[in-house]
Amino acid sequence: MISSALSVSNIFLVPAYIAIMLATSSALAAAEIGESDTYPRVDGNVIFRLANDSIYAAETSFARNSVFSKSKDYFGEMIASPRVHFSERLSISSEIRLEGVRPPTEDRVFEDQGLFARKLFAEFSLSDHFSLHAGKFTPSFALASLVAPGMYGINFSKEIELIERIGFGSEYIFDVGESGKHKLSVSTFFDDTSILSDSLGSRRGQKRLSDGGASNTESFESFTVSLEGNEISWLPGFTYKIGYIHEARGEGDAADEDGFAVAAMQSFQLSDGTSLFLFGEVAPLWNFEGSADDIVYSSAGVLYQTGSWNMILTGTHRWRDLDDGRTYNDYSLQTAAKHDFGDGISFEVAHEFIRDKNLNSRRVGFRLIRMLDLRQ
Repeated sequence: MISSALSVSNIFLVPAYIAIMLATSSALAAAEIGESDTYPRVDGNVIFRLANDSIYAAETSFARNSVFSKSKDYFGEMIASPRVHFSERLSISSEIRLEGVRPPTEDRVFEDQGLFARKLFAEFSLSDHFSLHAGKFTPSFALASLVAPGMYGINFSKEIELIERIGFGSEYIFDVGESGKHKLSVSTFFDDTSILSDSLGSRRGQKRLSDGGASNTESFESFTVSLEGNEISWLPGFTYKIGYIHEARGEGDAADEDGFAVAAMQSFQLSDGTSLFLFGEVAPLWNFEGSADDIVYSSAGVLYQTGSWNMILTGTHRWRDLDDGRTYNDYSLQTAAKHDFGDGISFEVAHEFIRDKNLNSRRVGFRLIRMLDLRQ
């Protein structure tokens, strides 16, 4: 156990802290130079959202389930993802978020907003096929939380996204011609317990070893391995991903967590300006989050695009066998529509039926979105 202020987490993030200090001056230099082959330079994007979630017809009370009880929540979000390129091979990536850091327990208007770093890592490309990264990042495992369309498309699947982990990772791309490009990703990590696990504004509170939880060990006992591929000439528009995860138990946990994820996506170009996107994923996990519970996530979705309109239907099922013999048979069904106004501006509205911990509720919401590219 590491209890000193200068813990493993903070030592490991020292290069990333230095990179943040350099990011602003690098961005200005890049903007003045204005050429893609000069360094340092910055790219990435910033996303702003003005949003509302209104939960209605809930079967539960705040005391039993604060996430899905009746509430009207008006909030803003900012996701800044700058990437600073110091050379052709070396870069620093980050993801800085301003968003709600806790679920609503009553009606809210722009409350409980916190600023924090979700990612902050260095990447070094040894070649066009092989790269290494280190810092605070999201290890590669499942796919649905990254690709499911719509405001509520990742409502359950985001629970198995490995956000805010600290560690090392590598990626190797196999280019096998007509059989496609296939990327092998390997990572070892632990849950972030550094000062970056807290937030400014509304405080999340710094995570500690005593909190327990899967991979909360401050040691490299947890890992993921994944393989994904696309650009297969005899399967045009097809993408697959297979992942394995092992997360060591934290203090007070029942057991280590193990799991698999198998996902596939397929896109079709129906005509000029019209396309169809399909995806599906199944992810069983044992001793979920270090508990004695087993859980299975299943996700599927359809996106139909015509011109500037997207019509979306997604569903997620979550089956959980509890240690006490009970089961949760939960699911989420979303219908959504999104309109792209151009110039990075879009508007989306959605409805979701939710069954969480065997209790039903419904919600509607909207997102007004503005995305800005960070270009030199």
